Amino acid sequence: MKKKQILVAVVAIGAIAGAVALTGCNVTRTVTTQSQYYQRGDTSCTIITKTVESYDGKKNGL
Repeated sequence: MKKKQILVAVVAIGAIAGAVALTGCNVTRTVTTQSQYYQRGDTSCTIITKTVESYDGKKNGL
């Protein structure tokens, strides 16, 4: 009886692992950084930095 339970657990784990492997996905991450500066007068300087992240996901199927 104990061997049947172990066998069922191993088969279930194998099925879950197979399902996860077959339904993978591909994700692309793009990071864009922009920097600007403004100068006012002789000594005043303002620096502005902006970072934008975007994700593009695609699911791989059979």
